[in-house]
Amino acid sequence: MRERRQRSTWADRGPAPSSLARQNQLLTQALDAVQTGDLEAAQTLLDNNTDGASLTLDQVLRLYHTELETQAEQLRDSQLRTEQTLDWFANLFRTLPVSAILVDAHGRIVDANALAMEELHLADALRALPIPLRRLMASTEGELRLAALLARATPGVTVSLDDVALRTLQGQPRWADLRITQAPPRDGDGVGSVDGPLFLCVLNDRTARVEALRAREAAAAAEHQRDLAQSASQAKTQLLSRVSHELRTPLNAVIGFSQLLMLDPARLDDASRLQIQHISDAGQHLLALVDEVLQINQTEAGQLTLDLQPVRLAAVAQQVLALAQPLALPLGLTLVLDDDGHGDPLDEPRALADPRRVREVLTNLVSNAIKYNRPGGEVRLSLGADVRWTRIEVHDTGIGMSPAQQAHLFEPFNRLGAEQLKISGHGLGLSIARTLVHAMGGQLQAHSTPGEGSRFELSLPRWDAPLVAAADSGP
Repeated sequence: MRERRQRSTWADRGPAPSSLARQNQLLTQALDAVQTGDLEAAQTLLDNNTDGASLTLDQVLRLYHTELETQAEQLRDSQLRTEQTLDWFANLFRTLPVSAILVDAHGRIVDANALAMEELHLADALRALPIPLRRLMASTEGELRLAALLARATPGVTVSLDDVALRTLQGQPRWADLRITQAPPRDGDGVGSVDGPLFLCVLNDRTARVEALRAREAAAAAEHQRDLAQSASQAKTQLLSRVSHELRTPLNAVIGFSQLLMLDPARLDDASRLQIQHISDAGQHLLALVDEVLQINQTEAGQLTLDLQPVRLAAVAQQVLALAQPLALPLGLTLVLDDDGHGDPLDEPRALADPRRVREVLTNLVSNAIKYNRPGGEVRLSLGADVRWTRIEVHDTGIGMSPAQQAHLFEPFNRLGAEQLKISGHGLGLSIARTLVHAMGGQLQAHSTPGEGSRFELSLPRWDAPLVAAADSGP
């Protein structure tokens, strides 16, 4: 239409308005001949013109070239608009607020938008070669479900898969809802690409939702386990308390009657007296074990009563060493107390603790240091303090412990093989000691070297710790 309008305009300028129709027809025929390359036919048409308005072949050729330039300019404008439209759609694809991937007929990723590049770490890999979409699946089952999904994706049909477990190319787990549809063809014959159709895969990231759900499930499971553990602990506490109290009555009767029999030695021969002594010793042993179990039970149940007050650890250490001296004499052991230079009791840092419980803990540590020592060895108690803690260390020169033994040192009823050495004990002392220390806000640590001895460090809070800390900080 544009071509014919231009030709009409040129004809309007001709010298013979009365022959406008014939001039237009002649011009059209001449241009058609030029367009087909038949210049001779065009010249013949012009030579046979009898309407008085002469046209030369040169004029026709100039007009033809003018029209070609106009058409070329229109084509360039159209191509530019097409390229701008394609760039706009490409930028739209790149900036979509969801992860979008283009997949070819072989299931390979051929392009991805910015969010997909970032979330799935595709950028570096896609620069090298196409990546199979199945590589993003976290399991073989996911790969099979993806293949079935691609097979069902046809033009105009969107298929979906929710909460799919993915794995980025760097190995991080992710979850997403997949939506896949066959992309529209890119040319007029209905072919998407030379290798077949393209598929648009949109991933709606659900990682935060899935992780939050799993966290809630884990928290619920942990709470359930805590409830079960608490119920089991309460049941154990009740059982131990009942059994222990039930055992104390007959044990006290056994011990009491055996002691009554021992009060009248004239009625007993040596063999009977020895047997009754065994009965009494066994009863005392069992009663001590019951008392220790009750103590652990009370501590774990939060029923332990503490009388916290300022305590001089040096005074407690002196009392414990004095009571332990008869145990040390048969082995020729030396018991030593280092007081860290605090000669004046008024200058000695005091611990905030229960004096009876501290004496119980320290008695256990010193007793062990004696029992597991070597003949002629030494047990040394050392005192120390800093702005927050008071400390007392119990060193021995005994058999020591291996790292494997130290790992199980505070486990109840675990004697670490000492039963084979025929050393008395129940395996509860250290467990009770650490439980008591923790209840007083302190710490009990062990350090040992096989063949060289052991060192137990008892740390208890200073009763004046806040005041000392404030004084050290200064104004």
